[in-house]
Amino acid sequence: MGFSDSIFFRRDFLIATHHGKEDAIGPLFREKFEANIIVPKNFNTDVFGTFSGEIERTGTPLETARRKSKAASEAFRVNLVIASEGSFGPHPSLYFIPADDEILLLTDYENNLEIAVREVSTKTNFAGKEVTTLDELKSFSETSGFPDHKVILKTVDEGHSTIIKDIQSWDELQSTAEMLLATYGKLSIETDMRAMNNPTRMSVIAQAAEKLANLMNSKCPRCKTPGFDVGKSEPGLPCSLCKLPTESTLKHVYICKKCDYHEDVYYPYKKSVEDPQYCQWCNP
Repeated sequence: MGFSDSIFFRRDFLIATHHGKEDAIGPLFREKFEANIIVPKNFNTDVFGTFSGEIERTGTPLETARRKSKAASEAFRVNLVIASEGSFGPHPSLYFIPADDEILLLTDYENNLEIAVREVSTKTNFAGKEVTTLDELKSFSETSGFPDHKVILKTVDEGHSTIIKDIQSWDELQSTAEMLLATYGKLSIETDMRAMNNPTRMSVIAQAAEKLANLMNSKCPRCKTPGFDVGKSEPGLPCSLCKLPTESTLKHVYICKKCDYHEDVYYPYKKSVEDPQYCQWCNP
């Protein structure tokens, strides 16, 4: 079902990507908004930072997505841009589990509107390892999902690093690794987290795109501006035993991006009381 009453309906959407993210985003936006998807040629997003370390990202993921969006809009003269930025590392709350943390940003320069979503997923093959044998390399590659999921080989010798990407086959991987091991005695292998080389990441970006499309269709009850979303959460859910307020969420406050209209939604997690084990009074 499309969003035919949306201000985004049948507009040109530019996806600011160098790594094939249009495959995860484009089909949904064509379906929901009948969008004309534009993918710029030779838009080098690597200048904003690379996962393999040649260029360090500066600023937060959201700031980086904003820079990508602005650069793409100015270069290709399109006023509706989707940009994204991914990060990989420990999950923000499940600390010992790796996570894919995706920011997806829509900027409507015509209407001076920005809508952003975040998708954090434990669905990732993010990993790296130092190896000294082909058997170790093969084991890591198999676990990572190679060759559907690509890997990156690295060496460091007296300050000079060699980085090899876009290896397509087992034969190419083995011959490249043999050469590097013969020269350096060891190498680092890591998962390639660029979207076009990582189907698992692409699926998480698709989940973020679904979230973004739905938020774009969430409108302020007063002024109908898109992007009506949770602006803050407030604690105070009462304990089921002592009835005192806990630190658990009592309500979400939705805030309009334009007219500052507020709407309180109580019990957003479908419970009206908290278990005493999470009460700071009953279980200090």
